[in-house]
Amino acid sequence: MLSLVLLLAATASAQIPSLGWCPDYQPMANFNVNRFLGTWYESERYFTVSELGSRCVKIKYDSTPEGRILVSNEITNSLTGLKRLLEGSMQLIGREGEGRMMIKYTALPGTYDNEFSILDTDYDNYAVMWSCSGIGPVHIQNAWILTRERIPPLMVLQSAYSALERFRISRTFFVRTNQADCNVLPEIAADPALLKGTIEVSIDAKNMHPIPNVEIPIEKKEESKIPPPIVRSAIPEISDEPMKMQEIEIMEKKEEKIEKPVEMKNENMEMKNEKEMEKEKMTDIEKP
Repeated sequence: MLSLVLLLAATASAQIPSLGWCPDYQPMANFNVNRFLGTWYESERYFTVSELGSRCVKIKYDSTPEGRILVSNEITNSLTGLKRLLEGSMQLIGREGEGRMMIKYTALPGTYDNEFSILDTDYDNYAVMWSCSGIGPVHIQNAWILTRERIPPLMVLQSAYSALERFRISRTFFVRTNQADCNVLPEIAADPALLKGTIEVSIDAKNMHPIPNVEIPIEKKEESKIPPPIVRSAIPEISDEPMKMQEIEIMEKKEEKIEKPVEMKNENMEMKNEKEMEKEKMTDIEKP
């Protein structure tokens, strides 16, 4: 009875039922789960009712110190823009080194398990995930193309398509996941604690992405109070004081030269007058 309930749940979530048993697709050998950890984006998938009207699907695999692997699926509703988080835990099953895993999702009111296989991955660009469940002659298949980039280049998708062809998985029922206009805030708005000023970010309610309206006050640098350095010439400076002293001495000498001739002239005149007076006295004596 429990198996029938699980089959009905799988049939309700997927629209690709097939007759016969599940194909015997061997999962990837030498699978390195540590390299597989991290963030993956859903690029393409089989059509499922549960993901109808969803976009920006992101899956994250994290390991804990206890050795557990936690799974977190983030899905955004295309109509409302609201996000839905589906969490669970992952455990490797099957033979050692196989890319076969069991993911137990926690959802109210109970939990449910899904078995997945990693058919191919290069760990750095793409991964092809597949699952199949069925009872008797009816089975349901699901397949996903996961990429490390939200919008991968064509060469990465070509590598994933090649893996699908090797397993003869038809791409007829694949639909592309809308990864455009996802609500990804820029770093400057995602971590406002790193900013010193006030930041204003407006969000477009329809598209749920930020509109550039960031104003960051620019701090004015304080003017330096240190006086500018004094630039000195390499040529030695000549003081004006010795020049002034030399000029004063030259002026004094000129004054002395001017005064001396006048004094000598006066003395010569006096001597001349005295000689003339003596001469006149002599003439007076000689007169009878």
